[in-house]
Amino acid sequence: MSDTNAFDNNNGSGSGAIRPGSRPPSAPNSGNSPSPVNGGTTPSKVAVQMQKMRDANTKYKNLLKMAKERIEQQEQELKNLKAASEGSTNTNNYSKKKSLDEDFASRASSFIDEADETWPEQSFQIVRVCQCIKVDLEAHEIAFSKGLTQEIWALLEFEMIIDPDVADSSGGVTSVVELKQPKRMKQWKRFDAESDLADFIRRDTGEPLTVPPLSLTPQQSSRISSDAEKRVSQITEEFRRFRVKSEMTRKQMDSQIRELQSTNVESAKRRIEGKDVEKEREVARTEHSQLERMRGEMAKQEAQWKESYDLILKENEALKSTGSEALLASQWRQRYEACLKEKEEAISKLKMAEQRSNDAESEGKYERKYRDLKESFRLYRKKAKEIFEAQNGGANGNGAGSLGATDMMRKISQQSNEESKLSYLKNLMVNYLTSDQEVRDHMEIAIGTVLQFTPDDHAKIKAKKEANESWGIF
Repeated sequence: MSDTNAFDNNNGSGSGAIRPGSRPPSAPNSGNSPSPVNGGTTPSKVAVQMQKMRDANTKYKNLLKMAKERIEQQEQELKNLKAASEGSTNTNNYSKKKSLDEDFASRASSFIDEADETWPEQSFQIVRVCQCIKVDLEAHEIAFSKGLTQEIWALLEFEMIIDPDVADSSGGVTSVVELKQPKRMKQWKRFDAESDLADFIRRDTGEPLTVPPLSLTPQQSSRISSDAEKRVSQITEEFRRFRVKSEMTRKQMDSQIRELQSTNVESAKRRIEGKDVEKEREVARTEHSQLERMRGEMAKQEAQWKESYDLILKENEALKSTGSEALLASQWRQRYEACLKEKEEAISKLKMAEQRSNDAESEGKYERKYRDLKESFRLYRKKAKEIFEAQNGGANGNGAGSLGATDMMRKISQQSNEESKLSYLKNLMVNYLTSDQEVRDHMEIAIGTVLQFTPDDHAKIKAKKEANESWGIF
């Protein structure tokens, strides 16, 4: 008997068979976990929103597709179960035969480890490698496994071959049916490495056995199964929410459509019955009465305005006949107040210049300026008095003459004001050109006030001075 056909506890491959009563690992389930869908990002907010909407639409479509596939799968399973239940009633003989085979397989598996003792003439031949699993050992198991961290479990299918001569001499246990149809059984076996498994299943003669790819471990299968169940539950919940939201939206749209239909029906009904026409007539009558009332109020207001206009016209004519003297007096009073204000400003400027000047020579110059200013003001008063006397002489003329005198007086006053300013400016410029630098700084303030320099003009003058001073240093 060769090593490939003998199945005992003393195999030199370093593997061990499972003892009777031990529980082999359960067959794992293969599957692929769903991959997440990653959405793209765009720089603009509109593109991002559109991408989110597209992703949500795709997600809901996938949910519907998965739900449909799940329903079809369940329907197929129900059909299969129904067909199996119907076929079970017609296969009693097959069930009996299957139970006999299982009983024989269980009896044969209990004798695998004691094959040399109870059935020395029997041999077990490996027919097929059904499944392979690679299991990671735990910490307490590594100490007893010669430092290995993994082990290989293989589900092997054996075929029991019985020699008929030996079986008859041992007591006639083997029947003719068993000789024609050898019994098969499956058993889990552990190996330290894949090479040990290859050595164990190697045959010197006959067709070589193939090792299937490694399957998932029970832990991996359970983890993938739990992840898939969580994903399915999540997708189911999202689909439920989407369905509820869609149902609510549909109901809202239906209610809006019903409201619009009822509104259109009511409006058409009112038009048919003539209610809208009566309302329009009532509104037209109300507007007509309001228009008539407004016309009456406007006529009364127009009469009041006309009466007020007539009164104002009469008062204006009376004022025109008697108000020429008062007009001239008011004009002269305004001119006198303006001259007095200019005088006060000139005196205040002169006082400020006197306070800033500590030099006796500068004081004398300011005194001369003050005398010049007084002389200019005296001449100004003289001219104003002459104009006033000339005006009093011609005040007995008619209304047109008084109006012409008023215009002439305004022109004369403007001319005299310009002449006084010109003379004052002339004196300032003469004194400015004939004085030293310290006095010029004080006089520039007075010149800027008379000529009404703007802040930009003062800034330009200051910048020019600073530039000249910087060049003077070098």
